[in-house]
This record gives sequence, C-alpha cells and structure tokens, in this order.
Amino acid sequence: MHTLRNFWRLARPFWASEEKYPALLLLLATVLMTLCLVGINILTNFWNLHFYNALQALDYAGFLLGSLQFILLQIGMAAFTVGAFHFQQKLTIRWRRWATRNMLDQWLASQRYQKLKLTETEVDNPDQRIAEDIDLFIIKSLKLSLGLLTSVVSLFSFLHILWQASSLVSVPFNDQSLVIPGLLVWVALVYAILGTGVAFWLGRALPSLNFMQQRREADFRFSLIRLRENADSVAQYRGEALENARFNQRLEAALENFWALVKKQKLIMGYSTFYLNSATVIPMFIMAPKFFAGAFPLGRLTQISAAFGEVHAAIAYLVSVFPELSEWKSVIDRLIGFQERLDNVEVQSKVRLGQQTSGLDIKDLDIWLPNGRQLFKGFNLSLEPGDSLLISAPSGYGKSTLIRTITGLWHHASGSTCYDRERALTLSQKPYLPLGSLREALWYPNPPKREEDAALSLAMQQVGLHHLSDQLDEERDWSQTLSVGELQRCAFVRALLARPTVLFLDESSSALDSANEARCYQLLKQTLPETILISVGHNASLERFHWQVLELQSEAQWVHRKVKQPV
Repeated sequence: MHTLRNFWRLARPFWASEEKYPALLLLLATVLMTLCLVGINILTNFWNLHFYNALQALDYAGFLLGSLQFILLQIGMAAFTVGAFHFQQKLTIRWRRWATRNMLDQWLASQRYQKLKLTETEVDNPDQRIAEDIDLFIIKSLKLSLGLLTSVVSLFSFLHILWQASSLVSVPFNDQSLVIPGLLVWVALVYAILGTGVAFWLGRALPSLNFMQQRREADFRFSLIRLRENADSVAQYRGEALENARFNQRLEAALENFWALVKKQKLIMGYSTFYLNSATVIPMFIMAPKFFAGAFPLGRLTQISAAFGEVHAAIAYLVSVFPELSEWKSVIDRLIGFQERLDNVEVQSKVRLGQQTSGLDIKDLDIWLPNGRQLFKGFNLSLEPGDSLLISAPSGYGKSTLIRTITGLWHHASGSTCYDRERALTLSQKPYLPLGSLREALWYPNPPKREEDAALSLAMQQVGLHHLSDQLDEERDWSQTLSVGELQRCAFVRALLARPTVLFLDESSSALDSANEARCYQLLKQTLPETILISVGHNASLERFHWQVLELQSEAQWVHRKVKQPV
C-alpha cells in the first residue's frame, strides 16, 4: 500500500493538470483496444471448441470454416494490438513531456538545483531521475496497470466457462461421484495463490537490488562525464592510471550488483517458467478420466484447458510480472525520494532579501557554517552607485560564502540585504557557458540581440577575444574549447553587455595575467561608471581598482577601510 500511495503521489499531478482531458481520451482509447483484445481471446476460446470438434469428427467443411475464422481472428488481434500500442505510446509521450517539464520546473525553481547540491549530499544523479526514471515510471505504470486490467477482465470473462466445465468433473467419495461446484476455479485460485506467495518470497530482494543497480550505473556514467569535462587537468596530472582504476572500481561495483540481480532473476525466471507452463496441463489431468470415457469431445477439452490457463494467468498475474514489478517499485522509490528532497529543501533564505533600484545595503548580517562556526556577526555595509569593494582574505575565511549570502544562495545566515536584484550579475571563477553558439554563451542568461552585434564585437575586441569574432554562430561545447583565461574574458564581455547595477566578481580574474586583468577592470570602470563592483580576490593588484577594501580575519573579525586614490 505504501508503494501505491507513492505511485499516486507521483501520478496525480499529471491527471489533475491541464493535460487530463486529452490524456483521459488516450487512456480510454487504450483501454478500449485492450478490452477488444480480451474479446478476441474469448472468441478464440470458442473457436477452439468448434475447430477441434471438427477435427475429431473429420468434418472437412468445419475445418475450412474454422481456418477462415482463425485468419479473421488473427487480423483482429493484430489490428487491436497495433491500436493499443499506438494510443499507449501517444499517452506515454504526453505524460512524459508534462512530468519531465514539471520536475525540471521544480528543480530549477528557487534555485533548488544549487541548494540541493549544498545541503542534500545524498541526492545522487538528479539528471538520471529526470531523464530516465520518469520515463521508466510512466512506461512501467501503464504496462502494469493495463496488464492488471486485462487480467481482471479475462478472469471474469473466462470464469463462467470454467465454472460450467466444473460440472463435468466428479470426485469419488464413499462409492459415489461427488460434483464440487466450481472445482476448476478453486484449483486455479489455490494454485495461483500458492505460486504468487512463493514468487514474492523468492524475489523479496529484487527491489533493493534494482534500486542499487540504477544508482551504481549512474555513478559509473557520471565518472566518465567528469573525465570528459576535466580532460586537460587529468592529462596535465597524468592521472590516467588513477582515473582508470576508479572507472574499474565503479564498473565492478555495478557488475557485482548486476550479477546478484541476475542470480535472483534466474531463480524467479526458472520458477515462473515452470509454474506458469505447468498450469496448462492441470485441467487436462483433472478432465482426462471423463474425456477418455467419452463424456465430452476434444474441442471441449481444449476449450476448458485454454479457459483454465486464462483464469490461472489472470490470478497469477503478479507472478509473471514480478521482475518488472520490483523494478517499478525501485523507480518509484527513487523518484519519491527525489521529490521529497525537492519539496523539503529550504528555498527561502533566512536573510531578508530586499529590492531597491539604487545602491546596496547590508544590515546585521550573521553568517555561520553548517557545523556552527561563525563567519560574520553583525556585519553592516552600505554602497552607493559607482562604489567598488574588494573582499580580501586567505582561503577558507568565507569570501565566497559572503557573496552567496548577499545573493540569497546561503541559508545559514540572518539579517538583511537590499539592492537591485533584477539587474545584478555574478561572475564566478570558472564561468558557465551553455551548450550552443558562442553568441548565445556571451549573452547568457539573456537571449542574443543581433541588433547589438556592434557592441558585442567591440566588447570582444576590448577584452582580447577578437580572434573569436568569426565563430560567434558556431555551436560547440565552448566551456571545453576555450582556456580558463578565455572563459573569464567571456564573462567580462557578458558583464559589459548586461550593464548590471550591481556586479559581483568572485575571483573572476584569477586566471588572467596582470595586464589582461587590469584591462578588464579598467573597461568595467570606464564602461559601467554607475555599477557597484564587489570583487573577491587574493591579488593585491586588484586593490587599485576599488574604492574600499574588506579584509576578513579569523573568528568573525574583519577590517573595512577605504582606498585613498582609486582608479
């Protein structure tokens, strides 16, 4: 029941969304096609009766008629199978599109992707949850639910046939023949319940193994992606041997778990094959004495055997789909775990984030680490348009944490910050360039403005990227193509184009030589004279580009001083 509740928690938003009416029509069409397939099975069952009776009676005309009926039944079976597949796949596409976009919206909203990375270290591979698990969840849910529907309808459709056939069977009792109403039905029920119980007992470890397999496969893929993203650094360190060892370690972990999964699946597969196939001969053994006594013809025996198989398969449905059922449960567990973390991650900062069109004000700001260590206490700061502040300190003193707090990305803090957030921009040490053209990367996060190509070309020339001007419309992974220094100069181009009112530079010139660093800062000063600059850096050379310097010291101490002759 817990799994079903989690399933409905994941499925309900889609079926309550604006997509519900088209989705319901597709679902109804799929169900209709599925019911037609059950109808074909029922007609095939009666076809068995007449066709095999014709064979036993050497009725050639009946044989020919039965052959024609068989062809028509197979045409109907093919048509309804294709129809069910068509509507089911259309529903799958519509559901997956909505569910993926919905989870992406949640993941990106309020910068949860970043906050999960900082606070929820147990969230492994969100990309897999969104890209693969949603797809598996929908495919498995539709397949299993439609299979259950087919089983229920088949059960009640063939139950009447099997119940009537039970009147042909008598059990010797005290020198009399005793007819047990619905004997074949009860035999099918008991056999299915026992078989299902054994299958669940044999496969009780499958859900956890499936869960772990998906996790280890994702970890292995992620390590390969990491090498591709950091190829230059690994090559410079000559770290191929260590990387290969780590790849093999993760591969072996995945294969070890996979083999444990295979061993369980072999056990279930062997048992299920024997169990399901053996059910077809049970009614024949029960009916054999009466058949050989001539109580009914061959067609009746084959019809009863087929009906028993359908009833038994319907009751034992969970046995046949147990491996898929365990995988479905593990997918639900992964998705519900990710959904709960999305729901529970703290999206609202404890710092009061105000909005004002001019200046920057910080009041009574307290910042601490998750372990309770205090970084800032009672910090106040006020900057006017055109002011510039350099934050200087050794590593680990909280420079970047201060920037994150001011921008609302760090929750272990209190106090208030107020500035024009809608026109603020942050340049990091290693800038992010999205996949696509260089033009799109330089304008990010804003859409490209071709009418400002002249401004773009001028900015690229000013920062020393004129050699890339003829590649603006080329699409490639620019973050892997350009050097770190070129990436940082791209970020300065981005700032010149965006013209923010507040610009945070978090060691954004660390890879530049002193000449290029000076040129980029002079450009900012000249082109954006009203922009508030707040820089984080170690280089003393940066001090001449700032009006004020904030020197962080240990034990939540700092010194705030002004520069006499800023550039």
